[in-house]
Amino acid sequence: MKPKLTAVIIDDEKSARENLRLLLESFCQDVEVLGVASNVDDAVILINNVQPQVVFLDIEMPEKNGFQLLDEFSKINFQIIFVTAYDHYALKAFQVAALDYLLKPIEIDLLQKAVKKIAIHPNNSNERLELLSNNRKEIKKIAIPFNKDFKIINIQDIICIEADRMYSTIYTLSGKKYVAAKKLMYYEKLLKDNDFFRVHRSWIVNLNHIKLYAKVDKLIKLSNSITIPIGNGYKEELENMFKK
Repeated sequence: MKPKLTAVIIDDEKSARENLRLLLESFCQDVEVLGVASNVDDAVILINNVQPQVVFLDIEMPEKNGFQLLDEFSKINFQIIFVTAYDHYALKAFQVAALDYLLKPIEIDLLQKAVKKIAIHPNNSNERLELLSNNRKEIKKIAIPFNKDFKIINIQDIICIEADRMYSTIYTLSGKKYVAAKKLMYYEKLLKDNDFFRVHRSWIVNLNHIKLYAKVDKLIKLSNSITIPIGNGYKEELENMFKK
């Protein structure tokens, strides 16, 4: 018989703790909840005592928040699924750090997917947890899926991103390229507030790395000497970006 995934729930709201526990017991029967806590201090004691494999962690709690809980551990030896009511911008921080999160109210199918994913492919590391914490106010770095792991790079070191069917090739300032198992649309949405613009159905560029715009030929040349065509549907909006 396959051993259950041991878990604890950390949330300051009693109703939220009870609801998540009920959902796990009813729909994720391969998870065993070893305990719950309502604040950071109690959570640290609980985690040290029961050594769970996964922690369901609310971020916003009185006195100390979820990030301060993580600061209590020199090494995070448990997986984390964040449970949050964060706004859109803060959720982007979870995406760029490639960490799992669930929005309140929790949807059963998303909870099941998160549990299944983390059981098969443990997905948090101290480095990416630090990335999440640092990106809460301003997105500066991104975790890119690479070689069954993640490469963390500065967003402004990305020169351009090229579509490659179901993948994306990311070109960086160092000259290195990374092939990520994400569609170009994913990065278009993720980086649209960080000076990135889609100039062609197959290309997103960092506007800060455009060195030449050939208006007649509808081409741009980037700082890494790559020349990219401008799609007809993107030309006018790109020119408007230059006027800002």
